[in-house]
Amino acid sequence: LPDAFRLLDLTRKPGAWRVTAELRNDEGNVLFDGGKVIHAGIRSNPTSIERILRQAGKIGDADMAAAAAIPEESGLGLGDRLVMARVITQRELERQLRMAIENVIFELMSWREGFFSFEERVVSTVPVDARIRISTESLLMAGARRIDEWSRIADKVPSLSVVPTLAPVEGDRASVLDLLPHEWE
Repeated sequence: LPDAFRLLDLTRKPGAWRVTAELRNDEGNVLFDGGKVIHAGIRSNPTSIERILRQAGKIGDADMAAAAAIPEESGLGLGDRLVMARVITQRELERQLRMAIENVIFELMSWREGFFSFEERVVSTVPVDARIRISTESLLMAGARRIDEWSRIADKVPSLSVVPTLAPVEGDRASVLDLLPHEWE
């Protein structure tokens, strides 16, 4: 998959890349425009802007109601309406969408089998809110780093059902964590 990504980056062609994995009974789709990834999804784990933001804890029912108060016929997508309603900033919206795309790409990179195809076409079917353009090179570098880190972690963690906890503080060795809120994420 990384080689196919590099090729699509070099050709700069717009289109849809589809990966099917019969053993998984799953399919992934990635949309490219000018060598950049602009959208990604996996059939078994569908993503929408609402689902992405709810899972991240960025919006709730009241926030969705505020966005719904802005008429859809204005041509604005949900993300734009959430920004207009001051529920979320444009920057945070783009950050969450980028993380969602990255997670899909990294999951696709972890697949060990499958077939892929690329259909060159204008990507006009992308939702209005999807203005994210991620360099394939940065995705490949981050994906390689994640895979490398996971292989080191997998050697140390006996099972995926293990839940890590903080070690108990020993008597007079109390320590203070000095982290800013964004560093906790």
